[in-house]
Amino acid sequence: MANTNFTYKIKDYQKQKPFSSFLSGVAGTMGLPLWAFYVNRGQLIASFGVRDKNGSIMEFYPANLAYHYVSTIGFRTFIKVDGKVHECFKEVNENQTLEVKRDEVIIEEYIETFNIHVRVTYHTLPNENLSALVRKVEIRSDEVLKDVEIVDGLAQILPYGIDYGGYKAVSNLLQSWMQVEEKSYTFYKLRASTADEAEVKQTKDGNFYFATSRIKPTYIYDYKLIFNEDVSLQTPYGFINNSLDTLKDIEQVKVNQVPCAMSAYHFDTLEHETISSLIGYAGDEDALESILNKYDLNYFENKHQQNKLIHDELVDVIDTKSAKPIFDAYLKQCYFDNMLRGGKPLMLKTLDGDIGYHIFSRKHGDLERDYNFFSLEPAYYAQGNGNFRDVLQNRSNDLFFDARLKDFNVLMFASFIQLDGYNPLSIEGIKFSFKGDLNLYSDRIQDILNGLFTPGQLAMALDDEKYDVSETLKDILANSTYQYQAVFGEGYWEDHFTYLMDAIESYESIYPDEINKLLFDKEVHTFKSDIKVLPRKLKYALTKDGKVRQYGSIRHLEDTNKKWIEIDNKKLSLSVYMKLFILALNKFAHLDPLGIGLSYEGNKPGWNDAANGLPGLFGSGVSEMFELKRIVSYLLKHLPKTSLKTINPVHQLIKDIKTNEKDAHKNWDLRMNGLELYRDQLQNPLKENELDKEDIIQILNHMEKVLNNSVEKAKAIDKIIPTYLTYEAIDYKPIKDNDGNPLIGEYGLPTVEVKKFEMRPLPTFLEGPARYYKLSDAKDVDRLHNEVIQSDLYDKPLKFFKTSISLDNESFEIGRLQAFTKGWLERESNFLHMTYKYLFGLLKAKQYDTFYKLIETNFTCFMDPKVYGRSPIENSSFIAPSNNPDPKKRGQGFVSRLSGSTAEVLSMWQYMFFGPKTFSIENDILTFKLSPKLDASFFDHGVLETTYLGHIKVIYHYKGNLPTYDQRVTSDTYRMYHIDGRVEDFKQKVSGQWAQDVRNQNVFKIEVFIKEENNK
Repeated sequence: MANTNFTYKIKDYQKQKPFSSFLSGVAGTMGLPLWAFYVNRGQLIASFGVRDKNGSIMEFYPANLAYHYVSTIGFRTFIKVDGKVHECFKEVNENQTLEVKRDEVIIEEYIETFNIHVRVTYHTLPNENLSALVRKVEIRSDEVLKDVEIVDGLAQILPYGIDYGGYKAVSNLLQSWMQVEEKSYTFYKLRASTADEAEVKQTKDGNFYFATSRIKPTYIYDYKLIFNEDVSLQTPYGFINNSLDTLKDIEQVKVNQVPCAMSAYHFDTLEHETISSLIGYAGDEDALESILNKYDLNYFENKHQQNKLIHDELVDVIDTKSAKPIFDAYLKQCYFDNMLRGGKPLMLKTLDGDIGYHIFSRKHGDLERDYNFFSLEPAYYAQGNGNFRDVLQNRSNDLFFDARLKDFNVLMFASFIQLDGYNPLSIEGIKFSFKGDLNLYSDRIQDILNGLFTPGQLAMALDDEKYDVSETLKDILANSTYQYQAVFGEGYWEDHFTYLMDAIESYESIYPDEINKLLFDKEVHTFKSDIKVLPRKLKYALTKDGKVRQYGSIRHLEDTNKKWIEIDNKKLSLSVYMKLFILALNKFAHLDPLGIGLSYEGNKPGWNDAANGLPGLFGSGVSEMFELKRIVSYLLKHLPKTSLKTINPVHQLIKDIKTNEKDAHKNWDLRMNGLELYRDQLQNPLKENELDKEDIIQILNHMEKVLNNSVEKAKAIDKIIPTYLTYEAIDYKPIKDNDGNPLIGEYGLPTVEVKKFEMRPLPTFLEGPARYYKLSDAKDVDRLHNEVIQSDLYDKPLKFFKTSISLDNESFEIGRLQAFTKGWLERESNFLHMTYKYLFGLLKAKQYDTFYKLIETNFTCFMDPKVYGRSPIENSSFIAPSNNPDPKKRGQGFVSRLSGSTAEVLSMWQYMFFGPKTFSIENDILTFKLSPKLDASFFDHGVLETTYLGHIKVIYHYKGNLPTYDQRVTSDTYRMYHIDGRVEDFKQKVSGQWAQDVRNQNVFKIEVFIKEENNK
């Protein structure tokens, strides 16, 4: 079978298209993560640190500045032979290469002048109570050289404790606090806190630099030793004019300047030398010294191998071997990056049952997303922050890699759905509350257990206190309950709810026999943001230039510090079905004035964040309407058998939104009146009561009928289904307050009552068709796709899709989308997440031949790397299309890796390799069946291997020429390998206990023999 250990090599890398990326930051469950960003310039590493930007060890610069500064303040290597000094990787030449791997990055250079090869490897430190970057410099000469001097390290390092914004603003002042301590390493700290406050605190923690080689290093922390008075750090005059023996005798300045972190070596002879260094953060110098005492070159090499093993084991769950090795490697990288955004579930036992605690996750905040403030918890079992939409979509395929997770993700995110149908933005992970005997533990552990804690926080303390971390942590969590953590953030996006249905469908595809239990027997709490979406009378504003706009849509209420809805001092619990039902009622209630799209009435738009002006234009999303229709259809498919528990305002809302006026505007007005009344009632004390199943059925049938009509209205607007609609108020009247004066709304403008709107669609976007294809009753998909291909949504020169057609004629009111350059960010570019969503939609709509033709030019792994400008197995957020004004950027990927595109790839993978559903119920018996939808070209000499549920090896045998989705092709025989040694064959499908054993992973291998009908 083909090899999938993919390494992307770039020759003469500093002359190629600039790109930025990052090391994973994964340090193992018992390691401390460190973030590190790199660019393909200089010696790569552009910035790194702990936790967030406030923990920068090397100053964080956005990508455009990082390209400038990396060769100056970054890592530098100087070699002196026969009095001549050469700086490695300084002079750009064809003898330099860059290797991008999943677990590390490597640069290499051949120096003709000295006949020397230099190789530098970077990775983060795994499995240690230390956050650090590992740097290995290997220097090899083709002949034995004598009297060689080498200086290597970081030209500028920041002491710990300097906040990101402060350093940008007053870096010259902050030098006054800086201090270096030299031991067997160099330690960089501030002498005291820098805040202008009465309480001044002395600091103990700091950043450090440690190096080791065959000979003892001389540490250099005063940059003037190397550069003399060249404060630009360009030319090492000090090293050029002096020997290292001379420099050793010069006293270094330890204070009042930004230091460097370098080490110097004088080798009598040099043939093959290795310099390994650690640069990181330590909270305690005593602990640091005890760790560094065991470090030598062998220990560094051991950590190198550990790091590789951690990364390899993480992606083994999607190990695939096809006739397309680049695609196999692509799957692994997409899984890995998807995990970095959504987290890897670690199964834990608690008093509340088994849960999935997602570790290794991080919010994207890379060099090109400088606007995001990421955070990596510097602790064991590290978890990071993330946004609701991002985390949910990147967890949508979790069950295909670990079925033990079951319904955990569904329950977690269903609980975040509020009674108004919206959700908090920022998901902050999970914390625990201990309910056991505190007296079993030390005072320090008791202090932690008295409050909410994370496993990482607790594990760090247990380690310090010399407990058996694994067993003690397990015991404590088994006697603890857990709580989801989230905060409101900044507004209500209309599309966030759409990913919940994906998680539910994933669950049903694995657990069809337990779906009713999930919907009706499992209850979840309800998150409460202290934010209210305001009624129209307070946000329909008359601007100074006489336009009616929707401004000031939300109001921050008094913070109650209660994050969950309570009734009689007890958290409200509702069934998952009822949460979905209440969500559907809320979304249906704010269908737009023509009853086509869902109104952007919560101050934010939908998926396309850059269309931030649409809420002001009374914008609505047709895409979200399609997703609402999915939910309503699903609720009708799984109707309750009895009445369900709900809250009292729901009954009135049902009555108010069941409108049947012939005039669409009247229907809209009545629905919105009902919704606004409902929202007011949510601010009052709530009561639980029952909702009759007949009432549920009636309103669902009503909503389905209306939404079916909404779909037809949308399709009638243009040849291609629109995505965004805007409304202009053409008839309105001022609203007066009780004193007869103009009523001033939340935005500080007088408000109006709109009597009539005129609808205008925005130019065509790809999202509308992409979401439409997902509907089970989608029609004319082939015709619609042909329209898309013929339109400007398809970039014909580059043969990929774009977010929209030209927006040239739109006003800047639609948002920053219009202010962006054409073919850049969300404006008319190939935004990979939406392109892949479109491709997956075609796959689900059974447009298989079309799908396989399109992926040849739309999957990045099949693109030309020289045009794409980075490793083809790494996704970008967007690719600049042929309408971008810069010809050199066309076809190049920007904003690295962490995006929803990886979730779409995993969804396509499971559909391609296993089919739409692997488990079903037939005659009340659980049945397992694989129905791959694969082109014959994926089979390597009649064999294709992949991995199911994270551990089961699936081997397809097929030597036909037809695609496996052809009706004449069937999965004829299953050969099942049980962990108890049994091997058994099944025809067409697997039922009963063997199907259960597959799901419980008691089967470790499945061979599937596929046949063409005429070969039987």
